[in-house]
Amino acid sequence: QSSGSSGINAEYGGDLDAPCDERDIVEHERAYNEELQTKPVVSSRTQFSYAYVLVKSPYDNDIRKGIRLLEELCRSGVDQRDFVYYLAVGYYRLRDYTPAMKHCQRLLEMEPGNQQATQLLEIIKKKRKKDAMIGAAVLGGGAVALTGGLLVAGAVVAAGIAAVRRR
Repeated sequence: QSSGSSGINAEYGGDLDAPCDERDIVEHERAYNEELQTKPVVSSRTQFSYAYVLVKSPYDNDIRKGIRLLEELCRSGVDQRDFVYYLAVGYYRLRDYTPAMKHCQRLLEMEPGNQQATQLLEIIKKKRKKDAMIGAAVLGGGAVALTGGLLVAGAVVAAGIAAVRRR
């Protein structure tokens, strides 16, 4: 587990799917907005902290906002390792696995052998496969239901035709 040049990453981590506390979002949003109004530029640390809690939010719109803030930070070029990692986490939490994997691979290009990126990439691959199997099962179940419905409808039509013929 790497800590980045500013040590930001050392404070974070934990379960990828565990949402952060709502109070953390409010606290970091207040700090971010305060800097936004009182300083010429929001510090990368404040912006990262706010983006991190947004990425860990239970709400997709917050996660998307966190991703936008992290993308801005990546363009700034400051301590990119952490920004790229949490971009991957954000996309993973949105179940948008292609960009999540892309960011893990980008991090591995920056730091070959980075354990966080390697582990997250494996988690994403497993989750993607699991979601694909669930999707296939749902589609398969829908096809069975549709086929069953058509069979019932066909039987009702056949019974109606038979009843008309008996008259």
